[in-house]
Amino acid sequence: MAHYADGGSKIVQEFLVNVGLPNEVVFSSIRVTLGGFSDADVLIGMDIISQGDFAVTNFNQRTVFSFRVPSLETIDFSQDPERQ
Repeated sequence: MAHYADGGSKIVQEFLVNVGLPNEVVFSSIRVTLGGFSDADVLIGMDIISQGDFAVTNFNQRTVFSFRVPSLETIDFSQDPERQ
């Protein structure tokens, strides 16, 4: 059952999925919820980001999504002058 900020609730479908990343890291039994937004079905609630470090970069017009497990450090581009 999904609960909303306005106090309402709705019965929704939930699934346990296994997610495999290209670097052969596998997350088992991730709980996801089926939701519908603007005539599109999506899976929401895949909180894999909390398991490691996730970054999106766009260098030389090439966008790269990367993820590492375990988390190794805190990276804050806005607070680290060497990385700005």
